[in-house]
Amino acid sequence: MTHCRTVIFTDLDHTLLDANGGLAQAAPFIRHLSARGIPVIPATSKTAAEVMTLWRRWRLCGPAVVENGAALCLPRAGRGGWRIQRLTPWRYASIRALIRGLRSPLDLPLEGFGDWSLETICRLTGLSPINALAARTRMASEPLRWEGPVDQRLTERLHEAGLTALQGGRFLTVQPANIDKAWGAAVLLNHLRSDGNWPRVIALGDAPNDRRLLEMADRAACLPGPRPLPDEVSCLRARNAGPAGWIEALTRLGVA
Repeated sequence: MTHCRTVIFTDLDHTLLDANGGLAQAAPFIRHLSARGIPVIPATSKTAAEVMTLWRRWRLCGPAVVENGAALCLPRAGRGGWRIQRLTPWRYASIRALIRGLRSPLDLPLEGFGDWSLETICRLTGLSPINALAARTRMASEPLRWEGPVDQRLTERLHEAGLTALQGGRFLTVQPANIDKAWGAAVLLNHLRSDGNWPRVIALGDAPNDRRLLEMADRAACLPGPRPLPDEVSCLRARNAGPAGWIEALTRLGVA
């Protein structure tokens, strides 16, 4: 993998992607950064299958942090495609079984991607059937449909089992407690170290599950989204969401 001095970690939905899940004008900008030796690395709650589909569609290549840090997608040198590096021993089936076991005792509507038909996932996310299938191909996280504050009883039971619930832009994701986007990014940075030095890290996001990633970065930008980050998070605030705000933020950070 190419060593570099600057790395950009970015959330996807409401950050790099527009409302329809497209990169729009950001794709040539990513290629421009890549030509300068600055990789753009997704750090997302999306699955490996989703990210690899997006990258192929836009003729892009590079690593990614997926499922909020549950795994890395690493390009295969000289062979094309990616290999998956899991960062947790937890399995999707085990997380699903634990969630199902909490429904009755907590009397909570704990429904997620594993419960829904492709039609329902398409309706709730706006994804195409092919992309919805990729979104349901999960390794170690389960997005739940949830409104309002997280139930304290759920938080406690998940904690007892070694799991946590992270709030994203649209879903509450149940996942291993010891991982997140910042953890996945730190593991990936070990692959990108040059001469023993860490590269400068720039991070962009819009939701609470991006917070620790933004806090670990040297420079960070928050974009407007459905669940804005609180003012206490120190970062540049972009005026627009999606690709336009993403390019705006990097320009204002002096990366363009």
